[in-house]
Amino acid sequence: MYLSNNKCGRIRRRGICLAIATIAFVGCPREENRKPYIARVDQAYLTQQELVASQDSLHDTRQQTREYINDWITTELLYQEAVRRGLADSDELLRQVETTKKQLAVAALLDQDLYSEDSSMVSDKEISAFYDSESEKLQLREDVANISFVLFTKRDAANTFRSRILRGTSWNEAVSEFQKDSILQPLLSQVATQQYFTETTLYPGELWKVASNLSKDKVSYVINTDVGYYVLVIHGYKRQGEIPDLQYIKDEVRDRILIEARRQKYEQLLVELRSRHLIEVQLELGDTTDTAPVK
Repeated sequence: MYLSNNKCGRIRRRGICLAIATIAFVGCPREENRKPYIARVDQAYLTQQELVASQDSLHDTRQQTREYINDWITTELLYQEAVRRGLADSDELLRQVETTKKQLAVAALLDQDLYSEDSSMVSDKEISAFYDSESEKLQLREDVANISFVLFTKRDAANTFRSRILRGTSWNEAVSEFQKDSILQPLLSQVATQQYFTETTLYPGELWKVASNLSKDKVSYVINTDVGYYVLVIHGYKRQGEIPDLQYIKDEVRDRILIEARRQKYEQLLVELRSRHLIEVQLELGDTTDTAPVK
């Protein structure tokens, strides 16, 4: 019988956890009468508490629970056989466990010190300041248009909407009127209000051809497509190489600020740690000795 890649992966991951547990609790005997439990292999027990902790109770099905239990039994059988053969205490395995333990501990430290803040904590003031100072580095890699459009199932409805715009009704007012009209509302399939699009994100392709040749704030003619009848207006157009509107790249700017803040915190953390520890390199690779007094 062959194991799937996913199952093998789960077994390997569980094997690492078991190996770490073996190192952490070496010398501690297992409980002989551990109750209640879901499954057991000799003196190894899977408890209800462990099962709940390992699964998402809101999404896991009975089938997934059975699979998890079967995986646990398979892993335990293989682990106990590895122990019987003396493989669980080999120097190479212990070295791998120690390496994994260090990696997990470092990841936990960085999560705590660097990644506890998310992008929502970057203020609009910081975003504006970054945009003003670094705008030359934010040039567009492709043309971008700020567009509003409506999609109708019937040409007459699209013509009616366009006529209201031409008579002076604002775009938002016209959309609101159609949405409140019990007869016209069912004919309105889609609305986009001042959204940013590129040629690859605006569908169908006929819309980009119209938008790229339309004057700012001028309403288009009714555009016949395979999915219905569009009317659109362009609020702004930026070409490749130009500086984009802040609103278009606000999320990107926020992420850049956060990445830079994490980089600085990381470097500060390393400087602080180097000042608290004695560091020596004995291998002769030129002037590589780095020492600092222990504090």
